[in-house]
Amino acid sequence: MLPLLKERRPLVHCITNPVTMSFVASALTALSVRAIMANSTNEVEEVAENAGALLINTGVPQSIALYRSAAMKAKQWVLDPVGAGGTRFRREIASELLSLKPSIIRGNAGEILALGGEAGVVKGVDSLATTEEAAGVAKLLAEEYKTVVAMTGATDYVVSSDRVVRLTGGDPMMAMIPGTGCVAGAVCAAFLAVTEDPFDAAVAGLHLMSGAADHAAKSATGPGSFQVAMVDALYHATSQ
Repeated sequence: MLPLLKERRPLVHCITNPVTMSFVASALTALSVRAIMANSTNEVEEVAENAGALLINTGVPQSIALYRSAAMKAKQWVLDPVGAGGTRFRREIASELLSLKPSIIRGNAGEILALGGEAGVVKGVDSLATTEEAAGVAKLLAEEYKTVVAMTGATDYVVSSDRVVRLTGGDPMMAMIPGTGCVAGAVCAAFLAVTEDPFDAAVAGLHLMSGAADHAAKSATGPGSFQVAMVDALYHATSQ
């Protein structure tokens, strides 16, 4: 599926966390994906309608109306409910967006458990649970909302109503830099733009992230160089 990114250069609309926006844009560009970060109500519907896929990341929450406008116009989209369960506002956003049936939900274990109604499993934007503990809730969410759950952690899971894939790999350094989860959601959206199967897109996205992290860890000397090495690894993945 990687060659399709370079061949088609899909347009991916990212309504994402401004804290990590540059990292997300750099990662997508390294994969030959055309990223556009359109957050204005004056253009969000038009951009979402014309893009191959949409990412909604709630790392720095914006208005529910903005998110709804984009999601309703998108062909297919990824929900990254950062910090879901951490505050009442984030719970309201997550509930509204779930009702609009995202193609893929990308989150850590705490966020997935929070979407399933469990409290006290997110501190800030960090998970207090493991992906193994959240696998059952991921399955229930996939069934209820007819979606695919891409859950990231020490072990990644991709879950639909009838399929489960468990992915190992990656590196602990991924948890030391802000934005690896944001990039994972964006990469899933990129693959979603070039395939008809959200499950395949999620598996491809998380597998690529783990592989890039493994490669980056070989040369990185700390979090800063690891982030740069991750972008380089994504670039080399599509240039081979």
